[in-house]
Amino acid sequence: MKIEDFKGLMDAFDPAALLPELDSIMGVLEFAMEIAVLAGPVVLLVLGLLYLFAAPKEANYYLGYRCFFGMGSVEAWRFTQRLAGVVWSALGIVLTVIMAIISTGFDSKDTAQVIGTAMSCILWEAVLAAVSAVAINTIVALNFDADGELRKKEPAASK
Repeated sequence: MKIEDFKGLMDAFDPAALLPELDSIMGVLEFAMEIAVLAGPVVLLVLGLLYLFAAPKEANYYLGYRCFFGMGSVEAWRFTQRLAGVVWSALGIVLTVIMAIISTGFDSKDTAQVIGTAMSCILWEAVLAAVSAVAINTIVALNFDADGELRKKEPAASK
């Protein structure tokens, strides 16, 4: 093969033709953002349902919602599992509906807006999950001591 023939082949070669169309890449990116936005709430919902219906009967360090005050006794453990199940199931349902509504609007936005909206949704999901975990731990701590005993409710002082 002569150099002139090789130059002719290289002049006809277009490396951009090997890349996929930009529209298909952006469509995949928008689909990935929809999945990312909906994944968090669905995980919360699944975990909540597992804590409600399939939590281990006794405290352990492998499965279930573990917190310091919820590990002291079987009663505290079961209370913690039920509470976490109810809170996370409810939060999962609400967030799934809200995020499904938000993600249906992704088709009418450009890619930068989709990514920005998706990142803010994911951030809100993470913040709400963290706040719910703190709330669950606080409620359990207010109801049980470190030994897993139910705290005594002090009667209201009469005036």
